[in-house]
Amino acid sequence: MGYYTRVFCKSETVPPFKELQEYMLGINSQYRLEESSDNNNTSWNDFELHYKEGKLPILVELNRTDEGLGKEEIEEFIEEIGLPGFSIRKIKVIRYLNRTKYIICNQLPSSDIDEDGFIANEKFTKFFVDNYQGMFQADGEGFYDNNKIILELK
Repeated sequence: MGYYTRVFCKSETVPPFKELQEYMLGINSQYRLEESSDNNNTSWNDFELHYKEGKLPILVELNRTDEGLGKEEIEEFIEEIGLPGFSIRKIKVIRYLNRTKYIICNQLPSSDIDEDGFIANEKFTKFFVDNYQGMFQADGEGFYDNNKIILELK
């Protein structure tokens, strides 16, 4: 069983796979992104983020919200948040979700991850937050804005 983090991105642009590889390699020479096909463009769907030899990789998935799984995830989160009422925080997150173009979903191997894995995941997701209008979410925690939780979801 894995632990999931997500970045909900409002940007129309998806970074090319090669850009992600170069970014992560620039942070740490041990970071390696492995994809099953040669994708140097923006049509990638998933890959493995290897952060340390001998550890299971973080599984990364791109889900577009105009179809299938991405659309379903948005609907499920909005349902989980519930009616916003007068909650400014709920309104902010729901508006963000409704404007999301794609979701970066990371499955962290909870049975085989260490502090280095959490750091690699943080660096990777921060790239999307900083460059692709992303909002970070972690299962069992909630939604974040600038490393500060803005809406808790347990």
